[in-house]
Amino acid sequence: MTAGAIINLVTNKEELLYKDENLSEILSLSNTLRINCKYTENIRIKKFSSSTLINKGKLLELKGKIDFFKIDLIIFNYPLSPSQQKNLEKYLNIKAIDRTGLIIEIFADRALSSEGKLQVELADLTYRKSRLVRAWTHLERQRGGQSFVGGPGELQIELDRRLIQERITSLKQQLKKIIKRRNNQRNNRKRGELSSFAIVGYTNSGKTTLFNALTKKSEYAKNELFATLDTKISKIYLGSKNATIIDTVGFISKIPTQLIDAFKATLEEVSISDRLINVVDINDINFREKIKITKNILLSTGVSEEKIKNMITVFNKIDLKNNDTYLNTDSKIYVSASKGVGIEVLRNKLNKVSS
Repeated sequence: MTAGAIINLVTNKEELLYKDENLSEILSLSNTLRINCKYTENIRIKKFSSSTLINKGKLLELKGKIDFFKIDLIIFNYPLSPSQQKNLEKYLNIKAIDRTGLIIEIFADRALSSEGKLQVELADLTYRKSRLVRAWTHLERQRGGQSFVGGPGELQIELDRRLIQERITSLKQQLKKIIKRRNNQRNNRKRGELSSFAIVGYTNSGKTTLFNALTKKSEYAKNELFATLDTKISKIYLGSKNATIIDTVGFISKIPTQLIDAFKATLEEVSISDRLINVVDINDINFREKIKITKNILLSTGVSEEKIKNMITVFNKIDLKNNDTYLNTDSKIYVSASKGVGIEVLRNKLNKVSS
């Protein structure tokens, strides 16, 4: 198991307010990849170093921690430029990655379908294209390449950008065919006059569990970040009517733009659906902030403000609250997807708003 360290940089008052939660989230992301984090730290920073992101005094302190805890990998919850990544690896003598590289690695580890793997590879190559160091990738390990753990001498390998660009072009062409196929499938569904609902929300809010509860299916659902990457579409029975419901990839703050671009085919299902269902973990102390993040990501992917305004918010995991009473409204419904509580109320609501 890789021994890791996590550094969360605090640069403004808002980040200072949420510093522990931000550190907790990046820790959860690293745990998803079974990284044994032996050291974590919030570092408040006023001025960045163009060469190493943080100043030499803090670097020297970190080097002591790395030696003491025998750390193999350091993760920065902040974007690293290619030169910063290279210089940090050289100075600290271990592998360094940023939040974007970590999230792409998780997606690579979780992608199961051929479409998902194509999308992740596109995001990975786009991320690596301008870097002189080899990004740490599950894809590389699958192909029998080097492990991400090791000295910088064996990892700082200049990539052939021409070959990378050729592969990126090939991947985009393959994904265009997938988009065309999805469009044909959507047109067929529309000809059947079926209303469509897309489940969206922050990662690990229980979207797939809700999908299973509504459709009586048993898709993989687990209490972990990004358990679902591949879009799932199923019929849902609403009284005398049928509709389709779509389970989509979860969102996260500061989601890499490479992933948004690569998952265009997946996110189009959200944009074209008739109605959105935003699943929120009611036990999350930052759920209001995560609702805001979800709305901003939806806007950035082309979803209309009107559709976001009219989406149904489903507060999930009420079974984990003790003796609390909830009042359903037109736009807010309270459920426990895992226990089946409130599912019929939600089903009736979907029946009411379906065309």
